[in-house]
Amino acid sequence: MTYKKYNITKPKKDHYQEITNTFIELLETEKGNFVKTWQANSLNGHYNIISKKAYQGTNVFTTAMSSFKNGFKSNEWASFKQWENKGFKVNKGSKATYIIYFEAIENKKEQLKGIEKKIIPMIKGLAIFNADQTSYKNSIEYLNHIEGLKTVEDLTVFNNARIDNLISNTKAIIKHGGNSAFYSPTSDFIQMPNKSSFKEVENISKEVGYYSTLLHEVSHWSGNEKRLDRKIQNKFGSNGYAFEELVAEISSGFLCTMLELVKLPTPNHARYINNWLEVLKSDKKAIVKAFSLAQKASDFILDHEEIKELEEVA
Repeated sequence: MTYKKYNITKPKKDHYQEITNTFIELLETEKGNFVKTWQANSLNGHYNIISKKAYQGTNVFTTAMSSFKNGFKSNEWASFKQWENKGFKVNKGSKATYIIYFEAIENKKEQLKGIEKKIIPMIKGLAIFNADQTSYKNSIEYLNHIEGLKTVEDLTVFNNARIDNLISNTKAIIKHGGNSAFYSPTSDFIQMPNKSSFKEVENISKEVGYYSTLLHEVSHWSGNEKRLDRKIQNKFGSNGYAFEELVAEISSGFLCTMLELVKLPTPNHARYINNWLEVLKSDKKAIVKAFSLAQKASDFILDHEEIKELEEVA
């Protein structure tokens, strides 16, 4: 008797959907504290142990959340082969974390039809493993590295002069007074309550609340058509408005982490949670886009530190 051979192929991983599901789960459980939870697990910057390059965009979130869920202490990652080449083994049964990257693919179907070739960015996934999942965890290098990592408790004292200088370098117009914090796209200015208006939260000073909120509003400021042009003039209450709020909140999370400042939830964010969930559930690519735009915004703002340094050297 002969048997037919069947080619059984595993379904391809839907990386967009996996990232979206993780973010939705975080939103539904942590609500307005979602950035604080993510920041607590990404303070030291997750990076590839071989190239020493820090992960960017969505991959910052993915590695931080994997660490949060699995209790990883290390911020060092590598692929199975990279750990092997370094002389260490990935523990048996370890589950990989998938980071994403984009690869340029030519549309061959259009080429066959005689249409000018079109390059399409295709999302790809790469399986990586945390140092805690490997035999490297038993090394002296690992132990020394872990001892030197920062925790949220280390952020109780921050360098507000550094943040003041950074904001000053942006030349953003900032007005103080009233009880509301907002950015006006039409008039291109930021409105902030006075520092004394902020309240101490969970033993975190008023100053931290002020600067955390300011970095959120500066993130909005970066999207003006004169700068990164994110089309930020959306109707209040619309999904477009909520999406820009999500971009600004993620961007301020990046900034607070880089500037070693505790990220506090921006006031009134509870009202956006349902909008965010609606956007994410209807478009699985939305969160990847939000992280990409937030990365560009935070990079744009942080570049102003370098501008000042270059001016001083000159």
